[in-house]
Amino acid sequence: MLTPALNNAAVAGKVRATIQNTRSWLPRFDRIGDLVAYMDRFQGTADTEVYKGLKSVGLKTFEDIHDEFMAKFGKFASERTRLDDFVVGQRYTSSQLVIFAELYDNRSGGILLIGNPPKPQAVFVKATFSGGKYPNKWISEPDRLKYYLKSRNAVFSETYIENAAIIKNPDLPVFVFHRLEERQPFTFAGQFRAERVVSEADGSKWFDLVQSSVISPTNRVDEGELRRTFAQKVANAVQTSREARLNRLKSAPKRPPTVATTAIAYLRNPDVVAEVLYRSQGVCEGCGMNAPFDRKSDGSPYLEVHHKMHLSEGGEDTVENAIAICPNCHRREHFGTRTWQ
Repeated sequence: MLTPALNNAAVAGKVRATIQNTRSWLPRFDRIGDLVAYMDRFQGTADTEVYKGLKSVGLKTFEDIHDEFMAKFGKFASERTRLDDFVVGQRYTSSQLVIFAELYDNRSGGILLIGNPPKPQAVFVKATFSGGKYPNKWISEPDRLKYYLKSRNAVFSETYIENAAIIKNPDLPVFVFHRLEERQPFTFAGQFRAERVVSEADGSKWFDLVQSSVISPTNRVDEGELRRTFAQKVANAVQTSREARLNRLKSAPKRPPTVATTAIAYLRNPDVVAEVLYRSQGVCEGCGMNAPFDRKSDGSPYLEVHHKMHLSEGGEDTVENAIAICPNCHRREHFGTRTWQ
């Protein structure tokens, strides 16, 4: 698709260089939905140098093929990489991280905001320990990291968008990716939080990042056992009086702790599930239809409790953020067009 422009001597060298960079990115997308998001950028940009350069020699642009591309691939737009797809201990390239952040430039820096400032869903930090711009290092590996604020011309301003997003949102999940040297892939260390900002005598500043929940081989939980245990807790919560359940909810934490399985799992509040199921009275809160069948275990209407704002996006484990929906509506929320954001 890009070859005609690259081979056309009438196309300016700067335009060809931009197109060559675009071609280098296309094979790096792991999911069609991520590529669709990339293509969505090419709308309403007819005043760009690349657009004008291609049009001047009679060649098509991404803007020209956008509608055709979306007609063919737009149905896969929901098949995107999500925050909970990142697995502790696995390795990721810098390209994978900046694609997820929708930046498409490996020179974007070490702090990547996921979502729109000033309140993003999360932030990725890329820590290089040898040969990088800053002397980042473990204070205690792998649960406490010294990570330098973004700087410009040796000024570590806390007002820079990336720094301010972390400082002003103390509950913002900080996903730490680290590597020993440049050109190596990054290893995902887990979710951290910014404990404080430390100022040095030379004017530099760094974040004291502390892991949200320490993960080690000795405290990993079997995922199947976790599901079975949670199901039993929900059953117990359903059997208790509503008054007792509501009293427990008043003092319950709004953000659940995490444990390590094969990936990060949330230790959800069973009272939230029980109360939301009680509220629904067997009717899907998405489509308004009765539950499609009854549970074999206890004969209750089968509905699934879904968080309107996903926990992985910073959503709270509360009755207000949860709904009881049928399996079909639940799958739509995860793999189709979301009703609740």
